[in-house]
Amino acid sequence: MLGKLINAIITTIILAIFFNCSQNSYLVLAKKDPKNFLAKKDSLKGNLKSNKNFLDAIIFSHKELGLKALDGNNYKDAIYHFKEALFYDSEDSLLIYNLNLARGHKMYLTGNTDNLWEAIQFYSKAAQASRVNGEPYYYIGLSYYKLDNKDFDLILESFNSALELNLSQPIRDEIVGKKLETEIRRKKLKAFWN
Repeated sequence: MLGKLINAIITTIILAIFFNCSQNSYLVLAKKDPKNFLAKKDSLKGNLKSNKNFLDAIIFSHKELGLKALDGNNYKDAIYHFKEALFYDSEDSLLIYNLNLARGHKMYLTGNTDNLWEAIQFYSKAAQASRVNGEPYYYIGLSYYKLDNKDFDLILESFNSALELNLSQPIRDEIVGKKLETEIRRKKLKAFWN
């Protein structure tokens, strides 16, 4: 009797180890090649729709492909992948941040007045999703600049907000340059009218 119990426990442990290893293999596949993983996700999942590791691998793949698209200025693909990842994890603030940043960039690039206002709204949503990152405020300032390059207060306020938060050094340097350029333009315009 004791031998059967020991065999049952050992078998259960072996199955649990095997099951955990197979679940983690989804994330390994996703990390190795996220695009290929997503292409094969339907054939991989079978009855595993609620398998957390499988869902984590799907989210990871969409995040990676979204970030790659965002870095490559392919905002349409970035938006698609961030939306797909949010379908599985709607509370991820970094996904919300990146989705709104991509949406803002897409609208900003059109240069259309209505789209620039929409870009400002998306950048504002990105800023709300990540209250420590200054990048959205920089793009809000650039959008205001495109809308009316003489609305110095809104432009400078946005740049100052960006500089108070976390930024990569190249973006920080760019903001400092744009801020200086804007302040010089404001002084010149004020001197012209006085």
